[in-house]
Amino acid sequence: MSQYEVATLKKGLMILDALQQEESMTLSEVMKKFSLNKSTTFRLLYTLELMGYVQKHDQSYSVTDKVGGYSNPYNARLNWLSVPPLYQLNDELGETINIGILHGTDVITTQIVDRTHAIRCPSEIGAHAPAHLNALGKVIMAFLDENDRENLIKQLILDQKTTNTFTDRHLLKEHLKVIRQQGYAIDDEETEIGLRCIAVPLFYQDNVIAALALSGPSTRLTKKRDKFISKKLIQCSTRISKMLW
Repeated sequence: MSQYEVATLKKGLMILDALQQEESMTLSEVMKKFSLNKSTTFRLLYTLELMGYVQKHDQSYSVTDKVGGYSNPYNARLNWLSVPPLYQLNDELGETINIGILHGTDVITTQIVDRTHAIRCPSEIGAHAPAHLNALGKVIMAFLDENDRENLIKQLILDQKTTNTFTDRHLLKEHLKVIRQQGYAIDDEETEIGLRCIAVPLFYQDNVIAALALSGPSTRLTKKRDKFISKKLIQCSTRISKMLW
């Protein structure tokens, strides 16, 4: 070990790295993985929890959003496995296809397959926006566990981007109920006038982990096409979700 290394800090960072690769780990599993004694392992996990980097649920530990908790164990697989289905959908429909994940109260774009049309809609990997502003965020919220959804809605700052943006929490909750019933969400020029987006949930072991969306100008993505496009998106998301098992 280098004379400049801090052994305890290194162990803590190694544990954080391992927790980001796993959905969760127990104290015993951390002990075994790094050949640590129980006392040392407990102190490291307790400190990480105290500082807000790790959270404990029952007997298991997992990372929080403070260290990028959205980098869950299936995101790497999702990013790789979803590529062929996304390109096939893009070839078929000719519009931008996105995948987004929830991070705190924001949705972050993690995958983009660009459109083939000349008129382009702005989007980039790593772009983030409050969850209530777009179809990606709304559909994820709609399919969250009820308690998680309520907590998220309470934390949201309902910024208004256009006259169509939801800024009333009660109306947003009712809107999310409709989304859950129909199975897809629509951003009807709520983020930007002239831009529409349709999104469906992506599941892993019956839990929503991300959303799949198609976006384009409202002149092409007319309301008449909503059901047809949502059906295609659901077929694609079902295929990707099955690949994650």
